[in-house]
Amino acid sequence: MNRTIVKELLSAAVMLSLGIAGLIHIQYGAWRPAPLVPSYIMPQTAYYFLIGSGFWVLAMLGFFTLRKRASALERPDARDQDLVAIGLSSGLMLGGAIIYFWLVLNLGLIVSTVAFNAVLIAVLAPNLSLKGLLIVPPLMGAAVWLLFIKMIGMTLPSPLLF
Repeated sequence: MNRTIVKELLSAAVMLSLGIAGLIHIQYGAWRPAPLVPSYIMPQTAYYFLIGSGFWVLAMLGFFTLRKRASALERPDARDQDLVAIGLSSGLMLGGAIIYFWLVLNLGLIVSTVAFNAVLIAVLAPNLSLKGLLIVPPLMGAAVWLLFIKMIGMTLPSPLLF
């Protein structure tokens, strides 16, 4: 089994575990809806998305395995990575999520989404042109604004910026 499959299996396990644990916490835990969001729709949607993403990763791995193309998942110039590197990258992703949520509380959802997407694009796609870096994050911010404010009609808390 190559390293890419191990990483994908671990990613799927984490996504499924977090999604299932979140749904259990909503149902049986001490989670309560916030005053601005008087329903469980937002966390449930996120947890169902995590579960669906985990199943999608497993389905794609199964597809590549059945077609005997699992080696196509490995880059030709890839170096072996151990579990420490996988743990470190997972820790960095969780740290980024914590920073993002802190920014949401202090700067606002839209500004934080634009800034976080700009950082993600700069890190994950370093060869992207400056034009793409200036266009995609504001479009994501506009999509989030459209979804939350216009489509759902949710009142977002008043942040520092907007």
